[in-house]
Amino acid sequence: MAFEENTFIYVGAETYGLYRLSPGSDSWECLTNGLPDKVQVQGLIIHPDNPEILFAGTHDGPYRSLDRGNSWTRLIYPADGPSVWSFLFKPGDPTTMYLGTAPGEVHKSTDGGDSWHKTPAIMGSNECIMSFPTRVIALTADPNAPDEIYAALEVAGVIRSLDGGDNWEDITGSLAPSEDTLDLHGIHCTAASPHTVFITTRQGPFIGPDRGSDWIPINFGQFSEITYTRDLWSDTHIPNVLYVSIGAAAISDKGAVFRSRDLFRSFETVGSGVNSNSTMMAIRNNPRAPHNVFCVARAGEAFGSQDDGSTWKAYPLPENAKEVRALAVG
Repeated sequence: MAFEENTFIYVGAETYGLYRLSPGSDSWECLTNGLPDKVQVQGLIIHPDNPEILFAGTHDGPYRSLDRGNSWTRLIYPADGPSVWSFLFKPGDPTTMYLGTAPGEVHKSTDGGDSWHKTPAIMGSNECIMSFPTRVIALTADPNAPDEIYAALEVAGVIRSLDGGDNWEDITGSLAPSEDTLDLHGIHCTAASPHTVFITTRQGPFIGPDRGSDWIPINFGQFSEITYTRDLWSDTHIPNVLYVSIGAAAISDKGAVFRSRDLFRSFETVGSGVNSNSTMMAIRNNPRAPHNVFCVARAGEAFGSQDDGSTWKAYPLPENAKEVRALAVG
């Protein structure tokens, strides 16, 4: 089962490389033209209006392709700038972009990614000292209020800007001081629930009503024996549907995908054929063919569905693709 004509899948790995699965193919291509040797790819995003344009967050900063990954150019960014882990397009205005880094910073572009400047983002809670620097692991904006920007910090909670990144505040609140709930992995806003923030943590999902003014824990344990949640994504054609990827731990021998059809009130396992031997790290669907859903696991496993997650097929990545982090579909 190869994916249909307008679905390209891109996967990035820390160790190492950037890979593409093209329509009609079951084989991955390693994309190298213009990228550093043995590139570490932690973040990927496709332009919302032009799927030819793709951005990659690497250990060497942000790169952009104008031809679906065939060639790449490093963008204007400090030569010694921090590695890039996440991207965000401002809803309704793709000339405005944000990227998150490790060590933790948020940078903004107002020219479609040609150049970037650092915002005065603060890095949330300092309750936990980890062996790695704070990562801006994910970024989101409220589609109903595009200047409301939220950043998930690993391991430091949540920060928020209400003015498009000019000013930031720590809204970690009750997530502190526990390391389990400060350890954020996913963050998302959806048009179906204005001014509401959905997050995933080591301890499970939470809902943040009123722009994240409070954090309401979800009893994910009633739906899954595993409560370590990773990525979070909303269905691009049914905005009240949210996907969550899980694993037994950051590094584990189990992974799966769950779906909520009612904005985190309940969850169900997604389909048959997803038998992962490692933590499921990311999930996306194609906004131009929204029934096409794809997910990737840490150890290099990849799975695709063309029927909203009812059935799945495995697409194993090349052997040297480990520590898989990034996924883009479009």
